[in-house]
Amino acid sequence: MSPVSTDPRQIATQLVVLTLVADGQLASREIDAIDRLHIAELLGVSRDTLVQAVADHCNGLLAGPETDGAVRVLDLERTELLLDRITDRALRKLTCRAMLVLAKADGRIALPEQTLLRHALTRWALTPEAVLED
Repeated sequence: MSPVSTDPRQIATQLVVLTLVADGQLASREIDAIDRLHIAELLGVSRDTLVQAVADHCNGLLAGPETDGAVRVLDLERTELLLDRITDRALRKLTCRAMLVLAKADGRIALPEQTLLRHALTRWALTPEAVLED
């Protein structure tokens, strides 16, 4: 895996990418939602940066060590490191909101996506209601 960025916007982008691939699938509806909801713009990065982050993450997963032929898509230890590097409450809420809408974009929130979202909410002491507030 690549080293963790210190730029909060890049870290938020990485968390969004984790959400996109948490269930082991990158659904076309999730990609459509990125554009329709202007997720990259909301995170303060370019669309190309977000798409490149997805490609880099997937390549890192494929190049990483395998256990019994399986790829470990969700690494909560690494996720905690990312979560701890975002300290701005507004960016935390925005990141959770983006994660939530993208997790729902394919019509269901898979268990790994639920785990990731719950972990972010708990780590950041946010409620689902707080995430949806402006």
